[in-house]
Amino acid sequence: MEDIYREGSEQGSEEKKDSPNQKRRNKYYLQILKQKPPSRNRWVDSRYYNLDYVGKFDVGEVKYNGNSKNGPPPEFVEVIFKVKRKRIFNNPNKLTFNKYEYVIVEVESGFDLGTVISFGKEAEDKLKSNYKKEEKIYPVVRFATDKDMEIFEKNRSEEPGVVVTTRELAKKHNLDIKVTEAEWQLDRQRLTIYFSAPQRVDFRELVKDLAKIYKTRIELRQISTREEARRIGGMGPCGLSLCCSNLCQNSCHVTLDHARTQRLANNVAKLSGYCGRLKCCILYEHDIYIDEYKNYPPMFSIVELPEGNAKINKIDIFNKRIYLVMESTGYTKIVPKSLIDELQSQGKVKPPEKVEEEMLYDDDRTLSPEDISFLEDDIF
Repeated sequence: MEDIYREGSEQGSEEKKDSPNQKRRNKYYLQILKQKPPSRNRWVDSRYYNLDYVGKFDVGEVKYNGNSKNGPPPEFVEVIFKVKRKRIFNNPNKLTFNKYEYVIVEVESGFDLGTVISFGKEAEDKLKSNYKKEEKIYPVVRFATDKDMEIFEKNRSEEPGVVVTTRELAKKHNLDIKVTEAEWQLDRQRLTIYFSAPQRVDFRELVKDLAKIYKTRIELRQISTREEARRIGGMGPCGLSLCCSNLCQNSCHVTLDHARTQRLANNVAKLSGYCGRLKCCILYEHDIYIDEYKNYPPMFSIVELPEGNAKINKIDIFNKRIYLVMESTGYTKIVPKSLIDELQSQGKVKPPEKVEEEMLYDDDRTLSPEDISFLEDDIF
């Protein structure tokens, strides 16, 4: 979730706000607008590529290899920007793309520069699954030129200074915020500043001061700790890059019930990621557990065995084994699912009372209500 406040945008109807004739354009916007779109048959060597992505393994390269290059120009293109924002654009100029090259795209208030990360069938599949709520799809205008890259590098060199200035002004206004990043739009028609805070912040005076300094439209976006970790990135305990920055399109909402379903240990250190919230990867196998558990007796059911009664303590859905705890001795006995199915058909498996199951979950819980609220809270 993001809380956004804008300064510098015109007041009035949406038609007036979106009309290009009603906006003041700076020299950078005009320079970008005057650049001639190159031919779609332009040589690959004359294009600019994002070296942060070139050479890295991409699952899409394997799954969609050859689907778009040998066919007609793609209809849709997925583009990623500096703070790992992703968006789908259309291709009215029938350009032929290569992955990880810089392109100029049209946005709400002008032009921006981003990196192509998918196109063709891959982008179409993502449009259906990840961008269902996309209200308007803007076009890709052309490939990046020398002048575009010059402006782009100038913007990037100034962004650290914007962060420092914003932190100083936030301290001046006694705002308890952590400024994480700044992003200039390519045509400098908009400056977006990202920050995190433990609560909602009234930063209107801060935005006004920033607008006076940078003479452009200012957006301050309050992001959650999950979003902050996603943009910073890092390596997880599995040895791979963080799921939130590498795989997930949107921030995941994970609750402790997801962990309990898989019988994971209620341990803050093991369940929480770098963001201090529940790990996104807890969601990966959740649906599988839900579907597979339908084929098993409920947890904590009583099973009548020749040697005495036992209680189901653990279900291994991958190896189709069930762990039983003998009531008389307390020892654990592992039996195959086929045996439980046979006993269940004979009426020798009795499900537990709901109250008992909830009580056992409570007994197993080592987290306080405050810990649970903190782990599950995705709101800043």
